[in-house]
Amino acid sequence: MGSRGADDARWLFGLFSLLFALSLILHQLWWDGFEVLSPHFAVVLAAVWAALRPTSVRRFVAMVAAEVLSVALDMPEVGSHTLLVLVSGTSVLAYAGWTTLRTRRLPGPGALFERVAPFLRAQILLVYAVTAIAKMNTAFFDADVSCAAAMAGGIAWFYPSLLDGSWRVIPSIWGTVLVESTLPLLLAVPRTRVVGLALGGAFHTLLALAGNVPFSALAMALYVAFLPADTPGRLRAVVARRAGLGRWGRRAARLARSRAAFPVAAGAWIAGAVAFSFAPAPGGALISHGTRLVFLLGVAAAGALLVLCLRRGGRLVYPRPPRRLGHPVFVAGILVLVANSLTPYLGLKTESSFTMFSNLQTEGGLWNHAFIPESVRVFGYQEDLVRITDSNDRALEGRTRDGTQLVRFELERYVRLHPGTSATYASGEMTRTIGAGVATPAAMPLLDRAVKFQDVRRPERNGC
Repeated sequence: MGSRGADDARWLFGLFSLLFALSLILHQLWWDGFEVLSPHFAVVLAAVWAALRPTSVRRFVAMVAAEVLSVALDMPEVGSHTLLVLVSGTSVLAYAGWTTLRTRRLPGPGALFERVAPFLRAQILLVYAVTAIAKMNTAFFDADVSCAAAMAGGIAWFYPSLLDGSWRVIPSIWGTVLVESTLPLLLAVPRTRVVGLALGGAFHTLLALAGNVPFSALAMALYVAFLPADTPGRLRAVVARRAGLGRWGRRAARLARSRAAFPVAAGAWIAGAVAFSFAPAPGGALISHGTRLVFLLGVAAAGALLVLCLRRGGRLVYPRPPRRLGHPVFVAGILVLVANSLTPYLGLKTESSFTMFSNLQTEGGLWNHAFIPESVRVFGYQEDLVRITDSNDRALEGRTRDGTQLVRFELERYVRLHPGTSATYASGEMTRTIGAGVATPAAMPLLDRAVKFQDVRRPERNGC
């Protein structure tokens, strides 16, 4: 690879590192606000540190390591996209560690991106495909309960009554299925990738408006792996013709390299934590609106730059598709993601399984997938559904007050993780009591950290 190609790969790595750092910060803001008293704060600091010098492999590795540790500590209380980051981050760290041991130094940014990019592409294509498959169930196509209808109603968060009408329901259902089914094909083929990027950008913009900012921000980072390899060269040509862009870019680079940049950014986060603690409700609303606006501005700016790059003309250059993922650790990562995608159907777990607001139900007696038969289930965890009739834990008791049920394993897991909790539950015609010294469930530390089941709502209720 020539020096120009190496520079372009280095630039693409920097862009991916920057967008990934921003996605981690937006994730933290969206879910927990300006938190400082947890490992999540370390992730924010690492993300800020990496964003200030995104082409630094050391900073990138530190950021990924902080995120992997944080997610591992949160398991299994994590979302689908967070679990995706855990698996992919662990794979990248393992590859970087293996390369360092073999060569006595960290891989360079360009070399690391070229090895990691095929893995990044494969994982997002997998997620889109399995998500589309999960939506092939009777409830998702039911206009009365479909998650698509609920999500579409939240797009106009700034003016809720704008999308009150029922006219939006059927288009949102079929549009979601069409987009998620088409994106893997468009992105997989080099000739249609630009169309896929445009469609995916529009789709994730709507998802962010509807309230799914974290996953959409992560997807924008992963999309860097689909950009033409000559994108940096095209961008340099655009900047050369527009002096203003170059000036703004140099100013931003100088600010990021200054010694004050990191302490100022960290101090601003702590100041936000202090300020928002005095008014949590208005602060939460401000964060909700602000993260959406930040995402919209980012997508608009990226889209405008991409259009300017494409207008430069000439045939887009894509690297030759590799026959392999680059390293066995990446193959292992994809296999883990495939296994995670199969868990609802196998009966092993339903939380963070890439079902993505699909209305999918695979519990005993409630199986609703259109073409995957219930006979594929291997594990029996989902066959025993229970309803809490009494508990000394009011939060636990309230989870089934409206007819929602729990998988019995999930109830037992909750009791194991909350010492002193007792619960009386109904299972079929039988009523039993567990916890607080009465039939306490046996310890299962490995499964308790890896397996979680969603609450089982009635089919007629919207489960989003």
